Amino acid sequence: MLYSVLLFVSTLTVFFSFFLVYKVTVLQDDINKLRGDISNLMPHSNESTDGMITGMSRTWERSKQAASLNSQQQRQTEKDSQTLCSPTASSLRMKREQAGCSGVQQSFLQLSANTKEQPFVRGNVTVIPWTVALHQGEAISSTGDRIIIQQEGFFIVFGQVLFQSPGTIMGHIVRSRGTGQRSTELLRCLQEMPQTNCANTCHTGGMVKLEREDELELVIPDRPQAQVSMDADSTFFGIIRLN
Repeated sequence: MLYSVLLFVSTLTVFFSFFLVYKVTVLQDDINKLRGDISNLMPHSNESTDGMITGMSRTWERSKQAASLNSQQQRQTEKDSQTLCSPTASSLRMKREQAGCSGVQQSFLQLSANTKEQPFVRGNVTVIPWTVALHQGEAISSTGDRIIIQQEGFFIVFGQVLFQSPGTIMGHIVRSRGTGQRSTELLRCLQEMPQTNCANTCHTGGMVKLEREDELELVIPDRPQAQVSMDADSTFFGIIRLN
């Protein structure tokens, strides 16, 4: 019986020994796997850390560049402000303002029909007697039934006649004549007149270039019996110089 007990104890001891050896082996494998996982994770961590550091470096560089640009812009703004406030700039600005305040007047002239007279025939044209309605500036003057250009340049010329002749085509022309030159037609207007209630307005206008001492006149060609309204608001002739 004692032998049987010893044999059982020995068997139990051997069994526990194998069991412990198995546990140690499993534990060793787990430790090795854990070490492998840790070693695999370390490079990614380093890469993440490196990426974070690189991103921070780039952000810092961009911040430095933005700060430098803002500083340059501020210095340029201060420089421009100093330039504008300098005596030379102030003097130029003052001269421009003075020139604007004391600039040359806009020259214009408008003639209206002279109610005290009637149209008259001169050669093959009918001439309307005029009187000065508005006048400003020294670039334009008038004499008799003509406008005289005193300063060359570009001008807006306009003319209107209220015809009262029944049943025919009426119209007028604006022509210019230089010194020693033949007349040149600048503008023309034609208007068909009704048989009854015979009143129709013919208006024309345009921009032309004129020389000094050019003479302008508004005439009615080939209509010696032309009937014209002599009201100032119906029949007029004018010119404006473009500065």
